[in-house]
Amino acid sequence: MTIPATHAVVCVTPNPALDRTLEVPGLKPGTVMRTASSRVVAGGKGLNVARALAALGTETLCMGPLGGASGRWLEDLAAAEGLRAAWTRCAIETRSCLILVDTEAKAATVINEAGPSLSLEDWRRVCSEVLDRSAGSRAVCVSGSLPPGLPSGEHAELCRSLVGTGAAPWVDTSGTALSAALAIPGIQLKINREEAEQALGRSLGDEGACAAAARGLVNEGVKTVALTLGDGGAVLASAEGCWRAAAPVVETSSAVASGDSFLAGLVAATISGRRLPEALRWGVAAGAANAAAGGGARFSRDQFDAMLRRVETRTVPD
Repeated sequence: MTIPATHAVVCVTPNPALDRTLEVPGLKPGTVMRTASSRVVAGGKGLNVARALAALGTETLCMGPLGGASGRWLEDLAAAEGLRAAWTRCAIETRSCLILVDTEAKAATVINEAGPSLSLEDWRRVCSEVLDRSAGSRAVCVSGSLPPGLPSGEHAELCRSLVGTGAAPWVDTSGTALSAALAIPGIQLKINREEAEQALGRSLGDEGACAAAARGLVNEGVKTVALTLGDGGAVLASAEGCWRAAAPVVETSSAVASGDSFLAGLVAATISGRRLPEALRWGVAAGAANAAAGGGARFSRDQFDAMLRRVETRTVPD
């Protein structure tokens, strides 16, 4: 079932994946072990954002390239969750990723396949359909890695086209794709500290350095910058100002998809008319709720609300 674009956040995943999570207590590499539990879900950063937005009561439309038997399985899994989608069928085999969760050490190891190469023709079909569906949408998120071999300029062109239509996207990527995106005036950026350090070529060791980096990107033309600091919370900068929110202390077994959940909270707040400092609170609360719930953007609204009560923002002075 499709939904009107005017009621949706369009969540684009350029490189979707089947995510298989195995819980392995006391994981020891190089040995034979058995799982305590396992699950397979429709994965990729954009799908995680959509899943977290759904937990916050926000309608979404998932988009991206799918192909082969694994693509059909992903499509069925997403539909079974109630995640609405408009996939672009391509001549590829959708990738798989493996998440190993050591429930004793409370740590997760993520092994991501690079994914299939996507033809330029197929990528441009994806972009055309995204631009069509994004017309009039409340927000657009373009999240995750690119298919191998796709020029980063193609991803940048999609983001530039979205800005040109008035749908300034939230972009969450890394490497050369991030470097290319930084040159596009008007985008909105969700980035973590490590990605920012790689893109900027310098260390961001403390809150002041992170806030200065976020402000600097805004001065260079990025509309809004959300820079996440893991369990340290996040900073948010725009032309209106710069704010910081610390993350609540939680017991974490897996923080996988906490960054995606952060973006979902931020977007859910902004499209409901909340100001940026409050949107930052929502983002940090959603990321913390995800970590406390065991990762995968599978937290409840009650868990989010409990975290939100524990998050405060403050202005970072110039």
